[in-house]
Amino acid sequence: MASGSLTPLRSSRTISTVNPEVLDALYAIRSTPYESSFLSRLQGFNLDHQINAIAVDWETRTPWMELMTDIREHYSLAHPEREQAAESVAPVVYSTLQRCHLDQVHDLLGRVFWEGIDVTDSLDYTPEKCTIVAMYKQLIVGAAFLSSPQETYITYLAVRSGWDNSQIATSMLYHLISLNPHKDITLHVSINNPAMLLYNRFGFKAEEFIVGFYEDYLDAKSPQSKNAFRLRLRRW
Repeated sequence: MASGSLTPLRSSRTISTVNPEVLDALYAIRSTPYESSFLSRLQGFNLDHQINAIAVDWETRTPWMELMTDIREHYSLAHPEREQAAESVAPVVYSTLQRCHLDQVHDLLGRVFWEGIDVTDSLDYTPEKCTIVAMYKQLIVGAAFLSSPQETYITYLAVRSGWDNSQIATSMLYHLISLNPHKDITLHVSINNPAMLLYNRFGFKAEEFIVGFYEDYLDAKSPQSKNAFRLRLRRW
């Protein structure tokens, strides 16, 4: 073939008819960090990623854990021919409050107490002494708070439904008390709240009966009494 006789081919590239906004949205998609993903709740747990861990409990088995185990076993028996989901074992980790915990903690407190509770300012008042968070994998299952190292008043102690009656509240209260030695600790509790038994086991004693203490907070249909006891744990 003689030099210079090459003929350029016509481009077969066609103009895209896809909406540019759709393309921009697709290009903007980013992968979710593993530690924030749903997969990490199912499969992943890395103890090295736990910040400010106070205690690690590998022994606790909660009603929710048992339910998930039953579901997996039922599925494997009903569908032995199908691929079975692997169960990852993880502990309940107790740590101090971190900013990444706030959304889940606020949701938990809203479910257990009332809507609108915000504990963001706890990060500014010695969280290493005044906050305890219980976490299973990436799920917050409990939280406990003191107002400050000076007042040592328990503002909230809550456990997620399905994770109760498993010593999580007991462990959080124990660590909160241990972080503030030689200090009297006070709190208010509804007079028919089962948590009274927990506080009594730790040595809290009733100092005052207050009529209508929770009147402005509890829903009118709440089964909890709006009257409260003021309890104190004396350390001297």
